[in-house]
Amino acid sequence: MKWKILNPDPQVVSRLIQEADITELTAKILANRGIKNTEQALGYISDPLRLLHDPYLFKNMEKATERIVRVIKNKEKILIFGDYDADGVTATAILYLFLKKMGASVEIFIPDRFTQGYGLTQRSLKKLEAQEFSVLVTVDCGITSIEETAWLTSQGIDVIITDHHTPGALLPTMAYAIINPQCDPEYPFKGLAGVGVALKLAEGVALALEGDNLRKEVLKEYIPLAAVGTVADVMQIVDENRFFVKYGLRKLTDNLGLRWLSRIAGIQEDKNFSLFDISFIIAPRINAPGRMSHAAKALKLLTTENEAEAEKIARELNKENSHRQKEEEKVLEEALSIYEDDGSNIAIVYQNGWHPGVIGIAASKMARRVKKPTVLISFNGSEMGRGSGRSYANVDLYNLMAAASNITKHFGGHRNAVGFSVEKDKVEQLIEKVKEKSLSVELEEESLEIDDTITFEHLEVSFLRELLHLSPFGEGFPEPQFIFKDVLIRKLREAGRKTLLFEAKQKNVVIDAISFEPIEEMKQEGIYDLVATVEISEWRGKKRLRLRCKDAKRKR
Repeated sequence: MKWKILNPDPQVVSRLIQEADITELTAKILANRGIKNTEQALGYISDPLRLLHDPYLFKNMEKATERIVRVIKNKEKILIFGDYDADGVTATAILYLFLKKMGASVEIFIPDRFTQGYGLTQRSLKKLEAQEFSVLVTVDCGITSIEETAWLTSQGIDVIITDHHTPGALLPTMAYAIINPQCDPEYPFKGLAGVGVALKLAEGVALALEGDNLRKEVLKEYIPLAAVGTVADVMQIVDENRFFVKYGLRKLTDNLGLRWLSRIAGIQEDKNFSLFDISFIIAPRINAPGRMSHAAKALKLLTTENEAEAEKIARELNKENSHRQKEEEKVLEEALSIYEDDGSNIAIVYQNGWHPGVIGIAASKMARRVKKPTVLISFNGSEMGRGSGRSYANVDLYNLMAAASNITKHFGGHRNAVGFSVEKDKVEQLIEKVKEKSLSVELEEESLEIDDTITFEHLEVSFLRELLHLSPFGEGFPEPQFIFKDVLIRKLREAGRKTLLFEAKQKNVVIDAISFEPIEEMKQEGIYDLVATVEISEWRGKKRLRLRCKDAKRKR
């Protein structure tokens, strides 16, 4: 693996040190992540509120909020049309809880993944025919639903689209209002999740109704849901997302459903929540019903005010997640056994019988294994297959798969993930087109970006406090990685299939270390250069410093 030592602009580092009153190390870490001015730096280290943008910077926000305020005041019916993943479910929950609290007559519809598919579709609209409402608000979907939006509008329904996905060549211009940072040049941050866009709409309505005090209440009450949806959708933890996640992590258990879900999943109740807790424990359980049955169960968990109901649903989600894991492992193993590397820069595998609810996450895991973007397509006794893809090596998968958009149906997504349907007799044509285009795409060599070279002597309380001020770390704002030179590695021992434990000694300082990935060169005791992050591990109530080793090069 390539080690890439980052070299930030010395003038930027110097300016940040002086104007933001921070250490050289903090300035380097920020500059390495593209933070170049003092206002941004202060937002990252001390006052994330600075990172929030005015919701009315969306060009259609005033029009959308004015219509929703009328809905509330005139007691009209409003329908929230959601999505079945964790981003869509949390976004739906925010708007439902907020509008209900404001006195609106509000209903919810989340399509069935298996019978209706993603987003506004003709199949979904048939289910809505019996319902009466004057306004429909989409969350985390809708930007590619041109015909469906036109039909709803022709029926006298005002459609407000809130989405964050990449639009197609045409926009649903018949919509009453569109709020999507991807097609709004005036909005300064393009990286919002669907839940982030929904929260901005709630902020806008709050400002229109009662001003800034209500807006602050909205942020305080619904930020845990925004944090979960943002992290679950693997959005970058930068700009506004950073505010949502930093404060949302602190208040996660303010939501009754999240409190019970965390408890049932075995997370310590008195611990500080991390992105890991959301990514690998909470979000998979919220996603599970939408993948295995219906997302209504997850939505009910996030909106209930009843303790007994919250506990019951949390236990059900836990069971569904176990079922999901088994199905996912089956798909992954079969896909890997079928796959043959033909030299193209994308892996595409199709099969009969795969559970369509788990192919996306299986594609994500397979991409990391084969080290290239991966698309899996499932046919289940039907001539129409469902495909889901995940990117790798910074490839724009949406752009790559667009080469076959004339072959697919219901194609949508963004640079990191796509979904679509394809007819069985056209799947080979799709594969040929996409693989041909993939040859013009360059897969970035896997590398470790390193912030600085330091010694064990740096690892004092003040150093750890600095890193804590910079957290949370995640997509787009990675955890700082450091080189430690001439380290004696000893007491190597395996703990499970992939985990390696050892002691690291530099001069007279000894630190425990762990690696969760196999390191080719580290097979015996000796002197190494290490790349590692620094963390606090906790075991039986005791906290201690630990290195998490990412790679090593043997010196002697």
